[in-house]
Amino acid sequence: MKPKTNIAYIMGLVVVAVMSSLATLSVTQKSHAAAENAESVYLIGAVTVTDLDRLPEYQAIAGPLAAKSGGYVPLAHSMPNMIEGEVPNDGSFFIERYDSLEGLMAFVNSEEFKEAKKFRDEIADVHFMMWLPAVPPGSLPH
Repeated sequence: MKPKTNIAYIMGLVVVAVMSSLATLSVTQKSHAAAENAESVYLIGAVTVTDLDRLPEYQAIAGPLAAKSGGYVPLAHSMPNMIEGEVPNDGSFFIERYDSLEGLMAFVNSEEFKEAKKFRDEIADVHFMMWLPAVPPGSLPH
């Protein structure tokens, strides 16, 4: 290739790379924005129950408090069945769906739940709790 052709070729590659990066950034930003605007969120956690006899008492308190925040749906609570990797801790995992992040935060920040947590901490060790936004309908290509 001639020097001018090389420069044109390289500049063309740079333009394609920049345009590709901008397109990826745009899609990523739209995905994050859609996730932030998604209505439902999922609470995921891991816990080791240390007093199974008192667990129903805690569930009778916490369940209605969560439901009061709107949209609380327990989806799973079990020991994990690993496909790949390692479980980060002993205990069981749980997944709960809430209609909105506001509802979840209203629940976990409520004075009633702060009191219930004192009881929970007597009967269980919570390893972690986190939330994830639901994937908005139609946002994935498949």
